[in-house]
Amino acid sequence: MRLELHIVKIQDIQFGDKTKINDGVLYINRGELRELLERDRRIGKVDIELAHPGEKCRILQVGDVIEPRFKFGSDPDNLLGPAGKHAVTGEGKTCVLKGAALVISDYRKRRKETISAEPHGSMIDMSGPGSEVSPFGKTQNIVLLPQPKDGVGTLDYQAALKIAGLKAGAYLGKAGKEKQPDESKIYDLPPLTDITRGMEGLPKVTYIAQVLSLQFEPVPGEPILFGQQAGGIVPTILHPNQILDGAVTSPFLSLNAQTYHIQNHPIVKALYDRHGKDLCFTGVIVTIAPSNISDFDRMANITASLAKWVLGADGAILTKTAGGAPELAMARAAHRCEQLGIRTAIAMLHMGADVKDVKFGATTIFSIPEVDAIISMGTPVTEIKLPPVHKIIGRPDVVPEGPPIDREIVVSLGAIKGALCQMGSSKLTAVRY
Repeated sequence: MRLELHIVKIQDIQFGDKTKINDGVLYINRGELRELLERDRRIGKVDIELAHPGEKCRILQVGDVIEPRFKFGSDPDNLLGPAGKHAVTGEGKTCVLKGAALVISDYRKRRKETISAEPHGSMIDMSGPGSEVSPFGKTQNIVLLPQPKDGVGTLDYQAALKIAGLKAGAYLGKAGKEKQPDESKIYDLPPLTDITRGMEGLPKVTYIAQVLSLQFEPVPGEPILFGQQAGGIVPTILHPNQILDGAVTSPFLSLNAQTYHIQNHPIVKALYDRHGKDLCFTGVIVTIAPSNISDFDRMANITASLAKWVLGADGAILTKTAGGAPELAMARAAHRCEQLGIRTAIAMLHMGADVKDVKFGATTIFSIPEVDAIISMGTPVTEIKLPPVHKIIGRPDVVPEGPPIDREIVVSLGAIKGALCQMGSSKLTAVRY
């Protein structure tokens, strides 16, 4: 399977009469994009704002971040790609607007089912220390603020938000398909029957990735895997190219995982870079994290069996999504792999850590002697001070205590969208002295 990324670099974004790219500037017809998104019966008015690196601007209630992309040869009426009519992913050519990002902001009032401990939800700062710890402080951001129509429920609105982001991503990405690419990147892995040819002496490595946690109620109609909700899947083998080409998106209710990071998946890319050199990259297994112990063994057994007896893995890398229950599910899958002779390495954020645990280093909520290779990506409870800003994008809630949101505030790292990442795409390094 061969995937070519047609990369057009974006250095600035502006509103204009026509959506186009000229000399590295993405011009956006705001009215046309707004009209496209407001066709969704669940969405009322859509506001669209721009946020540039270095601007004293704070974006609030960030639900997801998506890189604008368009699939060459797509149905011109199918602006959702994999989230609309079923489309081929992982092969062919895809246009990527590198340097731009679509930021989806949840415009509802504060609600009890939010998964952020911060009163204003996850945020992005475009200047100051907040912009240094998150890659989204350095991207040219198009912020979508869709308001729900009266009577539209929470879950319907959340699904509509994700679909709005994917529609907007394809709409903008289409502007780059006729441009000469600034860079082309090829990802090419043969079928499983041929993948080890000439690499018989190299260890075969598989990546096992959780894509959804059932500790949160799945959002009906939200495109997570090939355009469908993934709540009922069993572990499934994917070609790595499909991960990079839109087959998987981040759930709306997720912790420290954005669709942007999946599109640029650091583990998949690293395994690709090492393929044929010191390992043989045999593929990806995607799974979900059950919310009950009785299903942990079921999912672990299926996952390990696929890795051992289908992909022939000698080693596996595992990551999770969300918090505590997924950590246990991931550890059980790693344990079962070890029992079958597959050496494992876990990369994880320590979502189960309490504030009082930070001074003692990160902790895990499992103890399995065989699962002894754990790469810590830190904990979200570390605090960071953010300076005042001049501009707020998004709906601030009225908070009875604490400074106004445009003043100097102290938040946890977990509140800065992109500062931490379940897949390891972070600018931060944890050092223990």
